[in-house]
Amino acid sequence: MFLDKDLAKIRRDFLELRPSNIDDVSRDRLEFFLWELNFLDSFLSLQSFTFAGECGMLDVSQKMKEIWKKSISVQQATQRIFFSDSDWEGSVDPNFDPFISDVPTGIWKIKLEFQSKYSSVEVSSIPLPANKDDIPIPKFLMEFIDGVIANLNVLVKIDDPRSLLYVPEPKEQIEEVLKELNLLRFFVCFVSNKCTEPAQSEHTFFTHVLIVSSHAAMVAWLYLPIHGKENQDVAPREMNALFSDLLELKIKPIHPHIHKIYTDVLCALKSTIQPGWHPNIIQNKHATDSGFVEAPAHNLMKLPTVSNPSGTVSSNDQMTILHDILSLIRANLIHLPILDLEFRLQDMETVIVDAGLLIYSLYDSEGKTEGMTLEDVNQALGLDLPGNIQPVKAMIYLIIRKAFQSNLPRIHGLGHVDFLLNNLREFQIRHSYSLAFVMNQLQIIQKELESLQPFLKAVAEELHDKHEETQKWATLLIGIAYEVEYVVDAACINKEVPPWCLEHWLLDIIEEITCIKTEVAEIQKKKMPSSVLYDTMNTATDHMSSQLARTPRLNEEIVGFEDVIEELRHQLIKGTKGRDVISIVGMPGQGKTTLAYRLYCDRLVVSHFDIRVQCCVSQVYSRNELLLALLHNAVGEDFQYRERHDIELADMLRKTLLSKRYLILVDDVWENSAWDDLVGSFPDANNGSRIILTTRHHEVANYARFQSDPFHLRMFNDDESLKLLKSKVFAEESCSAPLEDVGRQIAKKCGGLPLSVVLVAGILARMEKKEESWKQVATTLSSHIHSDSKSIVEQSYQNLPYHLRSCFLYFGAFLEDRVIDASRLKRLWISEAFIKSCDGKSLEDIAEGYLENLIGRNLVMISQRADSDGKVEACRLHDVLLEFCKEKATEENLLLWIIRDHNANPSSCIYSHKQHAQRRLAFSEMDNLEEWSSSCSLVGSVLFRSDTDSFTRLSVPKPAFAISRILQNFKFLKVLDLEQNIVIDSFPTGLVYLRYIYAETKQKSIPSSISNLCNLETLILKSWGQILLPVTLRKMSKLRHLHISHFFTIDNAEKLLEDSSKFYDLDTLSQPYFSCVEDVELMLRKAPNIRELECKFKGVCSFPFPVSDFSTQLETLHIIGEAVEFQHRYPVCISASNLKILKLSCFRLGHEHLSNIAQLQKIQVLELLAIELDDEKWEVRDDEFPKLKVLKLMFCCSLEEWTVFDDAFPNLERLFLRGLENLKEIPSCFEDICSLKSIEVWDCNESVVKSARVIQEIQVDDYQNDDFKLVIK
Repeated sequence: MFLDKDLAKIRRDFLELRPSNIDDVSRDRLEFFLWELNFLDSFLSLQSFTFAGECGMLDVSQKMKEIWKKSISVQQATQRIFFSDSDWEGSVDPNFDPFISDVPTGIWKIKLEFQSKYSSVEVSSIPLPANKDDIPIPKFLMEFIDGVIANLNVLVKIDDPRSLLYVPEPKEQIEEVLKELNLLRFFVCFVSNKCTEPAQSEHTFFTHVLIVSSHAAMVAWLYLPIHGKENQDVAPREMNALFSDLLELKIKPIHPHIHKIYTDVLCALKSTIQPGWHPNIIQNKHATDSGFVEAPAHNLMKLPTVSNPSGTVSSNDQMTILHDILSLIRANLIHLPILDLEFRLQDMETVIVDAGLLIYSLYDSEGKTEGMTLEDVNQALGLDLPGNIQPVKAMIYLIIRKAFQSNLPRIHGLGHVDFLLNNLREFQIRHSYSLAFVMNQLQIIQKELESLQPFLKAVAEELHDKHEETQKWATLLIGIAYEVEYVVDAACINKEVPPWCLEHWLLDIIEEITCIKTEVAEIQKKKMPSSVLYDTMNTATDHMSSQLARTPRLNEEIVGFEDVIEELRHQLIKGTKGRDVISIVGMPGQGKTTLAYRLYCDRLVVSHFDIRVQCCVSQVYSRNELLLALLHNAVGEDFQYRERHDIELADMLRKTLLSKRYLILVDDVWENSAWDDLVGSFPDANNGSRIILTTRHHEVANYARFQSDPFHLRMFNDDESLKLLKSKVFAEESCSAPLEDVGRQIAKKCGGLPLSVVLVAGILARMEKKEESWKQVATTLSSHIHSDSKSIVEQSYQNLPYHLRSCFLYFGAFLEDRVIDASRLKRLWISEAFIKSCDGKSLEDIAEGYLENLIGRNLVMISQRADSDGKVEACRLHDVLLEFCKEKATEENLLLWIIRDHNANPSSCIYSHKQHAQRRLAFSEMDNLEEWSSSCSLVGSVLFRSDTDSFTRLSVPKPAFAISRILQNFKFLKVLDLEQNIVIDSFPTGLVYLRYIYAETKQKSIPSSISNLCNLETLILKSWGQILLPVTLRKMSKLRHLHISHFFTIDNAEKLLEDSSKFYDLDTLSQPYFSCVEDVELMLRKAPNIRELECKFKGVCSFPFPVSDFSTQLETLHIIGEAVEFQHRYPVCISASNLKILKLSCFRLGHEHLSNIAQLQKIQVLELLAIELDDEKWEVRDDEFPKLKVLKLMFCCSLEEWTVFDDAFPNLERLFLRGLENLKEIPSCFEDICSLKSIEVWDCNESVVKSARVIQEIQVDDYQNDDFKLVIK
């Protein structure tokens, strides 16, 4: 906005005369003229000030304005004449533009004429009046400086020599002037905020600032730009000399008159700061104060380089201390309003003013401070800076600590103290020199925390579950652990917090731990015998085992909707011959998906259709992934389809379904477009094919309608609600009449919403089955929870024991409708310190108990259980619960999803790195991750989620993200979980907290710097092909889980295997490539405690068969042979006394191998894939495989005859056969195995299918095994 009205009109007319489409040269000329006009407007705004007239500034500005007016008039007249009078046509050039030649020449002539006359004026003692718009002087002054800074910035940024605004190098003088002008602006703002009625010293200061600012503007305008002028070499030199004079004599406090102006105004300010003084809080005030602090700090650092004839003595140490204090004030002032500490601002203001007075006084060149020290000058000025600094130091400590504490999670993992104690021991050894000044405090803290470990164990084991006070103290204790971790890191590595602050911090922590110990002792004294609490270390194993044993399994049978099932079953089996869609519409938690799957798996429905396929769409979906899921259901393995385009996949699915009567389940459709992406692949062969579709939206169901109207699912009636409640709480047990009465009240309050019933049942299942307890639940339940399902989720959450809350909310880190791998989830929990250690139990087993507990509370759904021991292999959350987890995790500072346009800028003060202390950030866009990675150094976990699978992500050519760009910024990182193609280029040192890495990569080798991750426990890499790991892996002694998806070799493996180091903690290893038996045995000796091993192995080619003695800890073993000519390869014979799961792939087995396998007494799962048998026969004798529960034979094409004696496989539960193209039949003895639950037959001969049907008939009819299932594909 131009202040001069004439100039505003000139600018408007000038722009109207410019053509709309211009080239780069014309655009540069336009920018040049606008730059000139901006400066001209600045000069004309000073016409009410005396000094502007005295130096000729106004006179030259008026001359310039006349040139502009005349040129605008000429161009307007030219265009007017050309377009209005045809007689002038040909004699007038409509494109004539005086601004191309005449105006630049006129401007430059006036500048040359004025250069010889111009000189800056000294500061006048006349008070500075307000401008004509009656704007307060400081506001006008800051706006004027802003205009000058903006125009000077234009010159600094132009690097093109062809530009009219180009300034040749060097530009240091301009940049130095910009720096000083910015500091003066902060000074002005600081002064104006403190004085309501400016005195003479303020007027003098404001006048001085205006004069030097206008002088800087005039120098730049007169001498620049110089493009195309005769004196283009001379002008910059003259300008630099004038700028140097401006800096040394007019701005910097070197000249006596200048530093007197600064000290006088600060003295005036000091008198306004009285005890009890509270400043007027205005917008951006703290940023203003923070900015002003930079001015004295800047001048303090410049002091040693100033030629000071007085010989002032100032200790460098003293100046460094003062500078550090000012830097800390500047860095932390911004946090005052956030932390509600504005009442302490007076202390800050006093130190800021005193520091300014002291520093500016040190520039005295009149000899008054000659030979004086910093303390002498401080005393001579009547200041008490050292005394004033003490409360400020206390304030800075308080700010730093509160800023850190304010963003800690409000719920914690109970295992964090374990991690801290381990790190503390290691740090005290590795960084003994850096920690020397706080070593005593750290040792006290370590001892105190160790003494409180039994208390945390008791909380983890729910021994204190009913006492809120114990949870409060546990939360405070773990929060302290976070703080100690930060303090140690600040002392050892980052040095960003001063030592005096760290000492104060640790002393306070010791005092707080002492208070916690006292409170805990009181609780123990009142609530429970001390013998119970402190005996938890001995009872932990028994407790967790019983906890796991009593956790109820998820009841997968649907309860209720019997009439609905009958009606929809009829539509599926009977109904029209044409293709039809059965749409089930309902609100979240109403049971749409459960009902749809019940119909999908119904025996009558299954037998009616030739083929069944399913997929889950959800809000965010990939058409490619949906088509692949459907194809996988239809034809099995889908690797050959992965790289195909969507159009090809859709056509392949259509052709697969074309000749069959199919049933398709399309779950959770949100938009019409999702249906459009799929329906083209569902052909109509007029054979009664059906599609079951579930959605929340009637519009979607109506859009997908073929013949049947959408089915709107009703709510449960009261009887159905009670039946579901009882089935979830009691399973097969009976319910007493009093409990049933209360249960009916509770069920009624659920409003007929099945999800609410299930969640309430989860609460009741964990309570004593007493009428009083149930009545309490009935009383607390809202009567309208069916309309707000989140309220019942909140109640279920509040009913969770402390140690399960963080585990439950962590599900919010996953995407909607995703099946979550349970092993990965448990490892994440462990790495996040959610799991408290317990003697006699592995962390993995404890985590398994936590997961089962959440399932038993009906908060987590099982997707898949292990064949052998029934442990959860995969799970998922209902959409309503997932949304709750995301919102609650954000509220509790546990997890923050970063979504573009939904979050504040990461560089803003609220989202500064301290604002993300120990939080977990989840991303779904790489751009967001890159943007935030530079501003969140205290973040503990970075999680990236993708809506496609890893194969697709690795196969699609996209730019990969370098892992070093993340790791170099997140110094407190504990977990890095990236579902994204990553370039693993390097691993920096100092990442002492990183415990978990999951990433995907196409590269063929990993850098040796991975050994810098000295505390890494889990490394999982999804790779495109085989990977070469460095021999430095031997330094990573804390590895527990090493998984590479496509096998790995180790560079210079001999050196690793011969090295004396061992991997005592290694628990699971997948998938190393071994070339010989000796390598297998060496590796196993280096990892004596390994429980799971999956490896690729060449095997041996001749007899006798070597026997490999595997670890007694080994429970799962998968050996894969070479894919090429595997029929000539024999595996080693196996000796593993505790082996429970054995998988062999791509080998040839002789009689000796089969006998060896049969001798493994504890084996529960046997899987043989692509195995060639010596004699095309397999004979299983009596009492062999006594504990085997699952037998899988796949693609064993050579197997023709299979003989099983009557007493073999006495405990077999599941038989899976696939691709046995030469097998004649399933042995008849399977008819009499009482434990048998299912047989699945895929792609086998009809005779095998026939024998399976005979077994089914005998199992069901003769032995009344009604649960027996036969699946034929």
